[in-house]
Amino acid sequence: MEDTGERHILNGHFNNKSELYLHLLHIATYEYAENFVKNKTVLDFGCGSGYGTEMLSKKAAKVTGVDISTEAVDYAKNNYNSDNLDFKTISELKNEKFDVITSFQVIEHVPNDIEYVTKLKKLLNPGGYLLISTPDKTHRLFNHIQKPWNIFHLKEYTSKSLENLLKKHFFKVEILKIGSESDLVLEEITRTKKQKIITLPCTLFFYPKPVRAFLLKLQKQFFDLKNKSRINKPTAENSTADNFDSEYSSENIIIKKEIEFSTDLFAICINN
Repeated sequence: MEDTGERHILNGHFNNKSELYLHLLHIATYEYAENFVKNKTVLDFGCGSGYGTEMLSKKAAKVTGVDISTEAVDYAKNNYNSDNLDFKTISELKNEKFDVITSFQVIEHVPNDIEYVTKLKKLLNPGGYLLISTPDKTHRLFNHIQKPWNIFHLKEYTSKSLENLLKKHFFKVEILKIGSESDLVLEEITRTKKQKIITLPCTLFFYPKPVRAFLLKLQKQFFDLKNKSRINKPTAENSTADNFDSEYSSENIIIKKEIEFSTDLFAICINN
C-alpha cells in the first residue's frame, strides 16, 4: 500500500520529532479507546492499514475494521489476523449494530459530515459510544479565511465546531484534547503554524478545491526544488536523529479536557 502520509503505516522510521509525535498520537488514541471496548462489539470506521483495529481486538469481543479503500483493506487482511478480527470495505458493511464505533482521523476527509455522523449513529446500539479524533484547526488554519493546506482534508474543526455538530445527533458529547506535556509536541505545533502562514496564499477560502490543489502542488514543487541541495548536507541535528525516537513513547501523549500544548481533538459521544 502506498504511504501517502494519510493512512498511518507502522514502519518504525521517523525523520524528526514531528513524525514521531504523530505516530505516537495514533497509537495513544487507540490505547485510550481500549478503555471503552472490553468485551464489546466494535466497528473501526476508517481503519486504514488496520494496526489500530488489531489493537482493539485484544480487549473487544469482536472488531470489524472498514475502509473506503480496497487497497487498505487488503493490506490490513494480509498483516493483521485474529479470530475476533474482520476487515471489509465500507460498501460491504450491512445493517449491523455495534456497542462502540471508533473513527479516528476520518471526519476531516468526508464531503458531508452530517451524513457521516448520521450513518455512524444508525450503526450504534442504544447507549453505545462513538469515539472520534481529528486535527484541531486552532494552530493549523486562520479562522474564516483559510481552507485546509492538507489537500486530503475537506474541512477541519475547532473544539466548539466539532461539539456543535455532534450535539445535534447525540444526547451527551465530551470534547477532549490530544497533546503532550513533553517537548515532543512543540515541533509539530511549530510545523503546523509555519504551514498555516506559508500556504495561506494557496488556501484562501474562496478558491475551489481544484485551484487549491493546483496551487499547493506548485508550491510544494518549488520548495522541493529549493531544498534539494540540502538533503545530503550533514548537520548537527542529523547526527543525533537516530537516537531521539528512543526517548519517547505513547505514554508521552495525553488525552484530557485541557492541555497547554495540544494538536488534536477527541470526541466521546453517547447514543440515546
